[in-house]
Amino acid sequence: MVYVDTSVLLAFTLTKGMEPARFQAASRLFELINQGAIKAVTSFYALHELLVIAIANTEPDWEAGSELAREALLAILNSSLLYIPIPRREAKILKASLFSALRDPTDLPHAIAAHTVGCTTIIAYDDHFRAIPDVLPCKTPDEIIAELENGKML
Repeated sequence: MVYVDTSVLLAFTLTKGMEPARFQAASRLFELINQGAIKAVTSFYALHELLVIAIANTEPDWEAGSELAREALLAILNSSLLYIPIPRREAKILKASLFSALRDPTDLPHAIAAHTVGCTTIIAYDDHFRAIPDVLPCKTPDEIIAELENGKML
């Protein structure tokens, strides 16, 4: 099972017009998820980040931000992606030391959520996750797609 980070959700939804190559790869990833070739999860934390980004980029037009967020969230919720909660305080305390190499504290909830449910990989465009390869390897959608095309199981 793999964890899909906010950076990939953004490429699939809000930034698809700005980053067409990433959108294409993220779309292919979601096709594979919907076909059952990849079992993938994301967290409520990632969905919340997506909402915050949509609204922040349209502020102070709350209606436009809400509509942008709704469209993005619906695209994700209409997929076969599985959803996990934000890590509980206890999990954060117990697992924080595993991820001390993460430079961006906003990445910690993603890593803890993924690790807690047994994910083997984080799929992201965020290079910060490359700092924890021994605990939770990070790959881009392109890398995951290439592995599947070469017959490697996730």
